Amino acid sequence: MKENLHRQAWQAFTENDYALAAKYWLEGYSLPDDETELRKIFHAVNGQNEASADSDLCAILGMIALDYHPVFEPDHEQALTKCLDWSILGLEKDPSHYQCSRNAGSALYWLNDTNGALKYYLRSESISPSPVVQIRIFTLRNGGNGQPDFSELDISDFTDSAMEAYNAAVEINHILEGFPGMPEAQNQRLAALKVKLYEHAYLLYRSALVNSDGNVLNGDPHTFAMCCNNLARELIAQGNYQRSIDVASEGMQYSKFLYIILNRMSGYSHAGMPEKPKADGLWLLDEYAGEMDVLTLTGVIDTLCFSCMELGQYEEALEWADEGLGIYHQTNPANPVKQHEEMTRCVTNFFIHRAKAAAALGRETDTATGSEEADHLLEAMPDNPSLMISRADSFVRERQWEKALECYGHAVRFGLDKGLNRSVQVALYNKGCIYEAQLQDSRTALDSFEQSIRHGNRDFWCLYWAMRSAYRLTEDEKTIRYGNWSLSLLPGQEGVADDIVAEIYEYLGNSQLDQGNYEEAVKNLEQSLNLNFSQTASNNLQTARSHAGNKGGFFRRLFRK
Repeated sequence: MKENLHRQAWQAFTENDYALAAKYWLEGYSLPDDETELRKIFHAVNGQNEASADSDLCAILGMIALDYHPVFEPDHEQALTKCLDWSILGLEKDPSHYQCSRNAGSALYWLNDTNGALKYYLRSESISPSPVVQIRIFTLRNGGNGQPDFSELDISDFTDSAMEAYNAAVEINHILEGFPGMPEAQNQRLAALKVKLYEHAYLLYRSALVNSDGNVLNGDPHTFAMCCNNLARELIAQGNYQRSIDVASEGMQYSKFLYIILNRMSGYSHAGMPEKPKADGLWLLDEYAGEMDVLTLTGVIDTLCFSCMELGQYEEALEWADEGLGIYHQTNPANPVKQHEEMTRCVTNFFIHRAKAAAALGRETDTATGSEEADHLLEAMPDNPSLMISRADSFVRERQWEKALECYGHAVRFGLDKGLNRSVQVALYNKGCIYEAQLQDSRTALDSFEQSIRHGNRDFWCLYWAMRSAYRLTEDEKTIRYGNWSLSLLPGQEGVADDIVAEIYEYLGNSQLDQGNYEEAVKNLEQSLNLNFSQTASNNLQTARSHAGNKGGFFRRLFRK
């Protein structure tokens, strides 16, 4: 569609309809990528403009100077100066020409002339509102301000241009990355606005490409795929994995590239669909290995290793773990990537997967070598929470609970210091499991699980174990709270056996019986027995039925295990 729009623009130009040519080339973003074709357009437009200056021709030349300057001027600064000259000439012909005003603002923006850029951007904004220009005006007004008032950054009018909405989202993402210390409320507002803009762009592109709504200016397949890629990444961060997969897959129908496949692979992996990320990972290695840096390549191998473990393909998991470790050891020690946190996470996963795969195959594992390598990494990066968690996991396999708890404790501290919330959640959850399942210290276990939850852990298993600990402590309110919460997550949770679900319903029913809430106790105990028989649940169901309609907890804690 972009190529077709370019042909229509060229036809309009040859027919001297410069306004339509400018509209299609500039608003439709359909200037070709081919340098020979671009050079042909530039010389034709420039020749016509020199013969008889026209604001639309000046706008076309200005856009070429902004985005494709090598076709006529290798020096970027000189090209920006030419863009400014053409834009001013165009504004002399038509003072209300939007694109010439905007091009002048952009040229001065990249030339770091704050006042000049602001003048022309405000002029273009008064002619036609643009979310990208609104964001740049905010940026210009706050240049050098380390703590801008982000409440002043807003989009007053959403656009009908898919590219405008997409570019605005990208600009907001740059601001979020550039001001990590902005107030949390504004961070959340801008993050939500960014996603809203990606969603808006996605719908505009989709309407043009999928629904054929007739808006030829939004018919850009590759940028639609890029928008799908970015939106899919945001959806993964929100935990909306299935929609992330759907959006990425839709974009891939129009343009396939490395990062959109990586994002879909990540969505599949988070969604617990191991066959799918494995297929995407193998495809990435076959088609895109040459485009990957060491960190990306290692991450893909880590996903393949994890998927194979989930599928019970332990021999293949061993091979991938060894492949990943081989890449790590072959990387130059002076390369900073070797100390990158993501590399460390992958390498520790390779140690863990290699040990688990070997154990599943009944092979003897060289735990001493694995421990030695893990300790070597710890010496290089002693404050890395992922490494501490990995080291703790090694101690768990060796049943050295005290050492494991010590490492998890360090992981919590380092995670809090570095703002790595997921590491904090995992370390606290793992601590709780040791206290509950191995040391039978339900009080400390519940405290660890609740801390993990307070730090944002909404995983089913964390809530399940919190319920178990609360039940053993006869804390009925917490048992009911965490039991109901864990049940609410069941629709999106795979691999939970019926006896586990039955246990949740039983503990709920028993706690409600303790509280004298007999009607609810009956419902939950019946549900428990439908899934798995328990004599305690059966006895308590009879008691709950006999007292349904009454209030009061006469049988508190009489019928617990």
